[in-house]
Amino acid sequence: MPLGELIINIFTSALPCCLLALGIFLTYRLLDFADLTAEGSFLVGGAICATIIFKGGNAFLATIIGALGGALCGLVTGLLNTKLRIPKLLSGIITMTAATSITLLIIGATKDNSVFANLVTLHATDHTIFSYFFINGINNRIVEVIVMAITVILVTLLVYYFFGTEYGMAIRATGMNAQMARAQGINSERATIVCVAISNALIGMAGALFAQDARSIDIKSSSGFLVVGLASILIGEAIFGKKSFKNWIISVVLGAVVYFVIINVAIALGFPTQLKNLLYAVLITIALCIPLIKSLFKKKGGVIHARN
Repeated sequence: MPLGELIINIFTSALPCCLLALGIFLTYRLLDFADLTAEGSFLVGGAICATIIFKGGNAFLATIIGALGGALCGLVTGLLNTKLRIPKLLSGIITMTAATSITLLIIGATKDNSVFANLVTLHATDHTIFSYFFINGINNRIVEVIVMAITVILVTLLVYYFFGTEYGMAIRATGMNAQMARAQGINSERATIVCVAISNALIGMAGALFAQDARSIDIKSSSGFLVVGLASILIGEAIFGKKSFKNWIISVVLGAVVYFVIINVAIALGFPTQLKNLLYAVLITIALCIPLIKSLFKKKGGVIHARN
């Protein structure tokens, strides 16, 4: 595979997952909420976006509505946990399971003879948010990368700004110590619901970008993306650190890029695509072991220095 094509493949795969990883990061790290809604909200966001575009709707509006669809999934999970006292893991599983059937209904809107459908494929003439910027003489895939990169940067800046506001800090305080946050007058239940909704809105937007890049989506499209998001977080933290909140967010976003660099390079070098899930598992294991390896090297370096 030519180097240029490899780089484009890396970024078109990684950039939607930057938002996916950022969304998972908000619940998993900031809120200490083990949310399994991710694959469901990714699927719903992509299905809503693709269906609206298929029906002739505006791609930018479709992307925003796809993100709102993801936010709605997060809202349901948050309500199940805070209002019905269902455990966090089970709340996410319930929503993720329901999202599959909801997706069948959404995609079914593209078929004239059936309420349900497994797949929606965009027409060649359907406009995505990328096709509005296509220029004659320029590789369309490069344009896609640029548009996605700008989208990811803008959304990341917005997330950073929001969690630096008073309410954003309240959400972070809830994640650190919910009991102490309540003592300070923070409505921890509302903060949890808002954070889970924002998290899944980002994941829904990731699904919308994914669907527009692939120009299709089916009910199996989101399989494994929860693992991808978690791996991106772990790799980013291990390589780039988390010294400050800003550094932490950047690490998570860059972690997704590093993750897909490894995956795409491995496949380009001949690694069987059928064993890709095995490679995912190995990468996560390595990422989890990096802190231990670093501490061992520091201890070894200290011992050597003491002997000298």
